[in-house]
Amino acid sequence: MSDRGQNGGAATTGTERRPVGVVIASAVAGFRTLARQHVELAKTEVAEAASVRGQGVGMMAAAAVVIMYAIGFIAAAGAAALALVWPVWAAILTVAIVMIVVALALVLVGRRVIRNAPPPAMQTQETLKEDARWAKRLIER
Repeated sequence: MSDRGQNGGAATTGTERRPVGVVIASAVAGFRTLARQHVELAKTEVAEAASVRGQGVGMMAAAAVVIMYAIGFIAAAGAAALALVWPVWAAILTVAIVMIVVALALVLVGRRVIRNAPPPAMQTQETLKEDARWAKRLIER
């Protein structure tokens, strides 16, 4: 009986050792594949999350439009109520002035919030600075 396999080569017993280079190359290829799969999974998850959030934003925008109409009808009702006591033009003008005052107050508060907001990507900037310091120390060695 021969120690030859079906292809004419030496039969493997499962205890043969592969060269270190082959093992390392196989491990590197496995890590690359794993990394690619993780990136693809992350892309898919981000796309799904963006889609769901996009739907939510669309619904909130629709709600904002409906609220704007509601505010208009409330203002019209207020003007109609004042028109029972005052002339129609005075009632509409009064409601318009009140709405302008509210809008100006919102603008002023919004402007203050924007001025006091932290700069964007502050944590990213700090991380990049820290990485640059680390790389500089590494190069100086």
